[in-house]
Amino acid sequence: MADTEKQTPKLVINVEFSDGLETLIKDEVLKKEQGRNCAQIKLEETYGGKPATIRHLAEYIRDNCIKAKPELFYDKDGVRPGILVLINNDDWELFEENGVDRHDYKLENNASVVFISTLHGG
Repeated sequence: MADTEKQTPKLVINVEFSDGLETLIKDEVLKKEQGRNCAQIKLEETYGGKPATIRHLAEYIRDNCIKAKPELFYDKDGVRPGILVLINNDDWELFEENGVDRHDYKLENNASVVFISTLHGG
């Protein structure tokens, strides 16, 4: 009997963690690419009938990729303040307009998302 179950479509998101954030991520998730700490994450295309967003990616990372202290990456509102997020090389702050939360930015297949810690001890 043939398998008639449909595969759920996935988005492939290319993620990079830097300036200390890579230390939060499980070793098996990260791979080094030209000195960068990268991961390829597969998300569902939709969640509750709505397109995948940065919020879904951040929740996926929090729940599946962080080895300890998820609160250093994600707080009750999403990605913590002090983490710069670049989406396809653009600062995500540019996507927040007309009252739309930047966490609701819709992701496309093969998007590049970089998380950079701007908090440094001293």
